[in-house]
Amino acid sequence: MNLKNYIPGTLLLTMIASFSLYLASLHASFDALVISILVGMVIGNITGRRDSLNYGMDFGTKVLLPVGIALYGMQLSVSTIRPGLVFSIFLVFSALFAGTLLLSRVFSLRSNLSLLLASGLSICGASAIAIISPLIGAKREDTSISILSVMMLGLLGMIFYPLMYDFFPLSKDEFNFFAGTTLPMIGQVRVAAANVCPECLGSALQIKLIRVAFLLFVVPLVAFRAGGSGSKIKMPWFAVMFLVLAILVNTVPVLRQWQEISRTVSTFCFAAGLAAIGFSVDFDAIVEEGMTPLGIVFGVWAVVLIVIYLLRTVI
Repeated sequence: MNLKNYIPGTLLLTMIASFSLYLASLHASFDALVISILVGMVIGNITGRRDSLNYGMDFGTKVLLPVGIALYGMQLSVSTIRPGLVFSIFLVFSALFAGTLLLSRVFSLRSNLSLLLASGLSICGASAIAIISPLIGAKREDTSISILSVMMLGLLGMIFYPLMYDFFPLSKDEFNFFAGTTLPMIGQVRVAAANVCPECLGSALQIKLIRVAFLLFVVPLVAFRAGGSGSKIKMPWFAVMFLVLAILVNTVPVLRQWQEISRTVSTFCFAAGLAAIGFSVDFDAIVEEGMTPLGIVFGVWAVVLIVIYLLRTVI
């Protein structure tokens, strides 16, 4: 193995990830993972995917992305969870997840693409998609399409939710529940809640973080499903480390001081890995898929939103 072969591609991924993290630091609505995969797609389609970059791109998808997934486990804290909210949040999560799978089946979407859309919409957007994708061996086009579809929906919701609060008879607690349970990405929840009132921010984010914690059971379920049946079931090392770190950070308090560092490293590795995925994606493959994935997540999101509004006094 000649390490020199890895330098050009790895250097490019480092530059893309650094650029994405910088842009994400400028505004809460900017997501480093989304930016990375978009930049990777643009560069890959413009440069024609030079062979000299292939080794580095493989390093990004086979090493950096799994490391990012493993370290993300340290971000899952259950210490601030309010038990009374968990059941209601789980109901919304289940509706978004199952609804996306069902509607995807109606429109004959590939099973892996359906699962990625469902995970991204119901849990935590690009992060959930990036974690689930290697577990199920998803095509790179499916990963890109899922992230872009969920991102576009979230951006629309980020603008719509503050308007909804102004024009509909919602209390602040009801708005926080709406934003925290149905917006895909943490940054989108942060922006939408902050635009309504400063005190909404903490409550909406807490609800959102409970959704993120659902990864603790979704990841092993998906890993076992993808691994087969019987004694042949295998769980990838990064999924095991994800769960181990999540358990440790919630049982060994001293580890929490490392959460901020692990968050930065995890996000960087995620961004670099997704840039490598985006680099190999052909724009034509995404165009060929059409607007169906976006239409599915939008349709499920709209129906769930209406149902929550009608049942808000019960939930």
